[in-house]
Amino acid sequence: MTPASYSATWSPDGAPAAAPPYGESYPVRLTDGSTLTLPLRALPGGERAIALLMANQTGFAVECQLTRLLAGMVGPLAPQAIVGVPTMGLAYARPVAEKLGFDDYVALGHSRKFWYDDSLAIALTSSTSPDQTKHLYLDPALVERVRGRRVVVIDDVLNTGRTAAAAVQLLKHAGACVVAIAAVLTEGWAWRAALDAACPGTVPPVHALGHIPLFGGQAGNWRPLPGT
Repeated sequence: MTPASYSATWSPDGAPAAAPPYGESYPVRLTDGSTLTLPLRALPGGERAIALLMANQTGFAVECQLTRLLAGMVGPLAPQAIVGVPTMGLAYARPVAEKLGFDDYVALGHSRKFWYDDSLAIALTSSTSPDQTKHLYLDPALVERVRGRRVVVIDDVLNTGRTAAAAVQLLKHAGACVVAIAAVLTEGWAWRAALDAACPGTVPPVHALGHIPLFGGQAGNWRPLPGT
């Protein structure tokens, strides 16, 4: 079966409030009153679904609006450096940094280059592949861009929170002052526990343009799961 083509839309005036169940899409009300409508995609098993934001498949017009809104949210935090979380967070971190007038930004990565320092790496374990460990790296050549500076970490969707939590730990180890985590969307609330565990008592504030729940049901009849 061929998957449906990806389409996300943005409306400046806000969409009329829609009541569940939801069919093929979910309207996300953003902080400025506008609406981001995302396709709903069933997870393996067919009994759960997610509202899918895919930065690398989103149209340029929608990406431009999300970048504008993110920059407007991040600017008042007075960052001195912008750091992007791989993979999709990088798609927003770079244009947000440019829009805020920075000369550059910092891209964290999962791929180890030969000049990297293992002291600037942190292990990540996936909940779906617990026997496979990957790492989050900060290029040693970029340490001076964050050391002693007010840093905002940017991600696309904050769901499990593991990568964002690892990014905060890694940046603090490099001497950065992480003043906030900014995301286009938060999804569910599992990320809270991940951040609390990684940064007990020192969790940076989380800012997002909107929130999406997780969904249960079946194709064409999705309802937000309680507590998400």
